[in-house]
Amino acid sequence: MSRPTLLLRMLVPAAVVASGLVVLTGSSGSAAEPRLIPSKFHPTAASGPAYDAKSVLVQFKPKATTSARKAALAKAKGTPEVSVTSEVVTVSGDVPAPELLKKVKADPTVELASLNYTRHKSATPNDWLYANYQKYLPTVRVDKAWDLSKSAGAQTIGVLDTGVDAGHPDLVGHLLPGYNTFNTALAPNDGDGHGTAVTGIIAAGTLNSVGVAGVAWNAKVRPVKVLDDTGSGDDSNVINGLNWAVKNGVRVINMSLGGAGDNPILHKAIQNAVNAGVVLVAAAGNTGDSSLNYPAAYPEVLSVGATNRYGVLTSFSTYGDSVDIAAPGYDITSTAPRAGTPAGYEPYFLGMAGTSFSSPMVAGVAALVRNKWPSFTPAQVMARLKATARDAGPRGNDPYYGAGILDAYYALGGARTTDFAMGVADTNDQPARATQLTSGVAVSSTISVEGDVDWYKIPSDTSLDATIVVTGPTFDSGTYAQNFGPTISAYDANLEPLAFAQTAQPPVDNGVERPQALTASTHVFSAGTMYIAIRNANGSRDSRAYSLKILAGGVGGSAPIDAYPVRDVQPGTLSSGAGVATKPSITFAQDVLEPSVLSGVKLSNATTGAAIPATVSYNATTRQAVATPAVPLPEATAVRISATGVGWGTGGTAPSFSSVFSTADLAPAKPVFTGGGVYLAANLAWKLAPTPDLDQVIVRRNSSSRVPTLTTGTLVYSGTGTAVKNTGLLQGVTYTYAAWVRDRAGHYSPVAVKQLLGMKSGISTTSTLISYGGAITLRGSTLRIDNKAYTGLPVNVYVRPKTSSKFTLLAALKTSSTGTLSLTHRPLVSSVYMLTFPGNADLMGTRTADITVQVKPAISATLAPASIRLGSTTAFSGYVAPAHAGKLVYLQQYGNKVWKSIASVKLSTSGKYAFGIRPTVRGQIAYRVWFPADADHATSYTVNKILTIS
Repeated sequence: MSRPTLLLRMLVPAAVVASGLVVLTGSSGSAAEPRLIPSKFHPTAASGPAYDAKSVLVQFKPKATTSARKAALAKAKGTPEVSVTSEVVTVSGDVPAPELLKKVKADPTVELASLNYTRHKSATPNDWLYANYQKYLPTVRVDKAWDLSKSAGAQTIGVLDTGVDAGHPDLVGHLLPGYNTFNTALAPNDGDGHGTAVTGIIAAGTLNSVGVAGVAWNAKVRPVKVLDDTGSGDDSNVINGLNWAVKNGVRVINMSLGGAGDNPILHKAIQNAVNAGVVLVAAAGNTGDSSLNYPAAYPEVLSVGATNRYGVLTSFSTYGDSVDIAAPGYDITSTAPRAGTPAGYEPYFLGMAGTSFSSPMVAGVAALVRNKWPSFTPAQVMARLKATARDAGPRGNDPYYGAGILDAYYALGGARTTDFAMGVADTNDQPARATQLTSGVAVSSTISVEGDVDWYKIPSDTSLDATIVVTGPTFDSGTYAQNFGPTISAYDANLEPLAFAQTAQPPVDNGVERPQALTASTHVFSAGTMYIAIRNANGSRDSRAYSLKILAGGVGGSAPIDAYPVRDVQPGTLSSGAGVATKPSITFAQDVLEPSVLSGVKLSNATTGAAIPATVSYNATTRQAVATPAVPLPEATAVRISATGVGWGTGGTAPSFSSVFSTADLAPAKPVFTGGGVYLAANLAWKLAPTPDLDQVIVRRNSSSRVPTLTTGTLVYSGTGTAVKNTGLLQGVTYTYAAWVRDRAGHYSPVAVKQLLGMKSGISTTSTLISYGGAITLRGSTLRIDNKAYTGLPVNVYVRPKTSSKFTLLAALKTSSTGTLSLTHRPLVSSVYMLTFPGNADLMGTRTADITVQVKPAISATLAPASIRLGSTTAFSGYVAPAHAGKLVYLQQYGNKVWKSIASVKLSTSGKYAFGIRPTVRGQIAYRVWFPADADHATSYTVNKILTIS
């Protein structure tokens, strides 16, 4: 017979597990608690559009020249933040923005101008239960993630559960055909409600003005019924459902179900699904202890624990090394089957609790992540969700939250935020710092951090006969997400076990928890000093105090626990603020074998698990092992010191031990800030000292020599990169940049400054029109904007034919002591010149305006004979250089004070031309030949020739 798979349902009051139903306005009765009246989502009243008080946006007309644009802004007393040639120019001024807007709009060069309005995100669901009953979604930043992605796309999600109410108005349009493993001829209808609730958490219609908002916004779900209408199912159903889902294109599967026992067949089905590219997510369990629940415990499955909406672990959430991540699973609202909804109520559950409802949140975000990066393998999706989770509870990866609490926004590429705060750790974390007790005097304390252990000590030189009594606050899962189950461990002076007692949960009647304060007690007999360790039976912390009292005498008591292996660990367990030069140590409770200590004591990064190289030494007299790191510990890092496989001096192996502490969160070191200017841009780069809690690098600039502050200047960059190119700058302006490093705690590094001085360049020529074969002298200068000259600056002179848009390097020169240079050139065609200074580490680059030199052909002319008799003929001939074969040249005759073309001829391949002239009148006539300008050369004429006719 197959092992039954139990629905993860915590045995707590019906108001918590089965939930309340939303009652319609005006309905009556006591069928559901709490009786909540729904309210529509109402956006806040508009207070008018917001805009920047000192700047406007300007778009110039395309034909407006650079000089005209600058003049327009100067007239309006506005300062451009970017080049005026940009498509849109941000212009700031000293007058209020509306006044500045009027001024720039009045200029004829301006095509469009506007106030610089402030925009805000708009991805807020209008689902009417979202605002008041889904306050846990911001815990995992789903609300912000929707600004990055509102679609699971083709990443269909399979929900293996009790089925679904396919006609639910909040699920219409979000369901694909499903499967019923109990009867394949029937639809996967939900007679329990659990599957409908889980499906709604993932895929309830969002922004549809109905009910709740699904995490995956507009996801598509295939419901697979693997649990019956009592919430139970066999592994055969689960395996069948898994295989069907994989064959039908599901890409993410949620399994809010589980039970004890490792089934290799189920495991194989899990592995096959992952090998087929399916991401698997499952509820960690609701046992409140460290027992393994399958399938969540399989390494291929992302196991999800439960928190409340404040990011604190619940007392029912199963913990242990198999937990990968956590998400809210207390006081959850979701869809309920209509068939089970009483008349006058809306089909929605309120107040649900369980890791069953944490898991679908993670599954929904997994689908969003996979849609954004479709090539991600299941392992990569899991790694992405874990790497972007927010640390909670004990620092680093821990048995309670795993990698931390789901952060949907960061997982989808948004900015990282701060971690959840850890509770304040007690100082009696180890026997060496145990709080001293007096028999008969009660003390009280709290379990303030998940996994916290409070140590107490009764010093005595004689034997002790006592009863230890620990009473906690009221254990009420319907009212409190965190509850205390008292656990007592008693040890002798050598930390050998004496007694153990635990009351983990209150009694249950007919499946309903009976809230009450829990007490654990045990009788202890000790030959001398006694140590007592108090912990919570479940994984949660509880801000409510417990009381501890030692009474004389008693009966019974047993110690089914191991000896406690250490007397002290430094830094203290769960402590923070350790210096980076710290040398962690463990002091063992008894004599141990030195070789096993040297090999068994290790340091590691508690978040990543990476080993921290260290040399271990051991002092047998003090029983202390010291781990000296090879390099200083990284700041703001959770560090684990562990001892595994350490042998007792009397034989046997000591229980494994580990402790986590955090190094001090120091302000980041000043970055090494480098860069250089180029034409209209600056290339900036920075190198950072190791900063484990890096939030971002911030770079700001001023268009002057004044150093920006964190609140002044223009933001250039914020992010985690290592370089940025700042474009859209102006020529002839000095730019001063400032860079800071910020960590996630909000600490800023000292400012690093990089200044790039403004430069100016000019170019001129001795002539703008020359004959073919002639030369020009180009003269240029490159100076700082205050006219300071630099000797030896590299300056490049470029040239292009007038007919081309592509410049080529003509010469690479260096400036003189006066910042000048000169160059002689013989252009063969009409050419365009410009000069650039590429910039350097201290100076901005420059580029001159273009300057054009026209080249006209050289034309020789011969008139022979120059004197003829009327009726005779003479010849006007010559050559054009360059040849221009086939081009027409014209013979012109001067008369009535104008030149008139009287004949034309095509140039030969050698550039020769010849005209025959036979005048019809006597006298003197002037002639010349005209070469019309073409693309390469300017207009040219021969010298005038005078013909005498007698």
